[in-house]
Amino acid sequence: MTKRLEPEHWEKHLTRLQLKQGGFSKELMHKVKERVETKQPPVGSKRWLRWSPAVACVLVLAVGWTQADRLVEGLSKLSKPLEKAALEAMDPNKEKTLKVSFVHETTFMMQYGKAFTIRYPNVAVKVEKGIGNESYAGIMTNLEEQLEKDKPDVLALSLSEYAQLAKEGKLYALDDVIRQEGFDLQNIHAGVVDRLRTEGGGKLYGLAPEYDQRALFYNKELFDKYGISYPKNGMSWEELLQLASRFPAAPNAKDRVYGLVTRAYSGPFELVQQAGQAKGLGILDSSGKQVTVNTPEWQKDWTAVLDAVRGGYIYEQPPLEKSSTREDMYRANPFMTGQAAMTLQSYGFVKDLNEASSRYKISSVPWDVVTEPTDRSRPNESSSFSVRTIYAVNAASENRREAWELVKFINSEEMARKMLTQNIGSGSSPSRLSSLSAVKGQEKLVEAFTSLRPPAESQVTPGVPAEFYSAFEELATQLSKDVLKGKKTVSQAARELQDNGQQALIQAKNAAQKKPVQAKTAVDGRTP
Repeated sequence: MTKRLEPEHWEKHLTRLQLKQGGFSKELMHKVKERVETKQPPVGSKRWLRWSPAVACVLVLAVGWTQADRLVEGLSKLSKPLEKAALEAMDPNKEKTLKVSFVHETTFMMQYGKAFTIRYPNVAVKVEKGIGNESYAGIMTNLEEQLEKDKPDVLALSLSEYAQLAKEGKLYALDDVIRQEGFDLQNIHAGVVDRLRTEGGGKLYGLAPEYDQRALFYNKELFDKYGISYPKNGMSWEELLQLASRFPAAPNAKDRVYGLVTRAYSGPFELVQQAGQAKGLGILDSSGKQVTVNTPEWQKDWTAVLDAVRGGYIYEQPPLEKSSTREDMYRANPFMTGQAAMTLQSYGFVKDLNEASSRYKISSVPWDVVTEPTDRSRPNESSSFSVRTIYAVNAASENRREAWELVKFINSEEMARKMLTQNIGSGSSPSRLSSLSAVKGQEKLVEAFTSLRPPAESQVTPGVPAEFYSAFEELATQLSKDVLKGKKTVSQAARELQDNGQQALIQAKNAAQKKPVQAKTAVDGRTP
């Protein structure tokens, strides 16, 4: 007679179960479900996995074939090997010091550092002025030397620095740890993530809590008064200028209504440049070696904007006195005083409007907002989009877990909410703008600043010092004035801007080579 084998532990357990109608007890089913969802094998996993087919059969018979697929699928997950953690968990009892490379110690500690050390009291944050304080004109030897010298754990980078260091393998790729921890990328502006992946060669080497973009604010009361239809999302630059021209440019300054106001401290050429960028035009070629503004396309945009200024329906804000207060700045803006119908501004303009009304008792403007103008060939692209400071982890850091925790904290929804309540007049948008309940009820505002994407091509122009952009802006501003005064035609001004701009580029690069540590890098034609 064959001796019956002693039942295995799971068989003994089944004989003791109080089976009720419908199959196993709720207790056992709860344990099975819990293990499937957490993907954690039980103690003695080898023995469990060896008997898992038998267990599956018994469970199927017990609970019915309708649940068979779900049970088999769940049990199959238990048999898969666990993935190796991208980063080990942080030890809360181990003292650590994180070195952060940032432009200004007090600013960083106020924005992020103090709150982080309260959250993680075992981690001290030490801010050093290294990378992030001065850019290096795209000269990688100096950037790498600084990285080797300072050995920061966390780096605050411009887009140009980020692209270069990612290409050289100097930054820690975040994709695995983001996937491991389920870090929320869905509620970060997709354009920010796309731009960082593009410049990182397809991988994510850093995160940016803020971005810059403009939208078109308009005064509903003025549009209603003159019977003009409101602006709409997706307008072209030509449509914007035509809309601006419909408002009366009365000779009496008191009665004049401007169609469009330029931003403070900017001139009409900024509108020309943004209109050109919407079409994919750049003031430099992709190599950053040649000025490219003497073209029919640039001349067309320049002519259209200057004609609008000459016609009196675009208002160019004059420079303010050095002693001017914030209130002076607000009262000098015709949009805020109800004398202008439209203005292109960043997200921080909302804070300015609110402060002008609440603090300085300037009559509130019944405003609304739509997306900035786009080009028909690129209807979903923003010509003003740019990523602000990028926070990344040094690939050579010995404190990568703690460094990632800091980068994650800086880019959290908690910090985004804090940003919305601070920095009056800040022009930046929080990258998590669309997920914040603080802007509930302002869906159009969120849509205007989140629905457009950056251009698909790279926004980094390598090796171009900021000194060039400053010199170029001065040239363009002066030449615009010459055209408005009738001293030059747009064609003549374009040739002169091309020739003199090229000389300014050469001079700026030569100066940067001599003093690389003092040369700053700009991105996509805009100074930092």
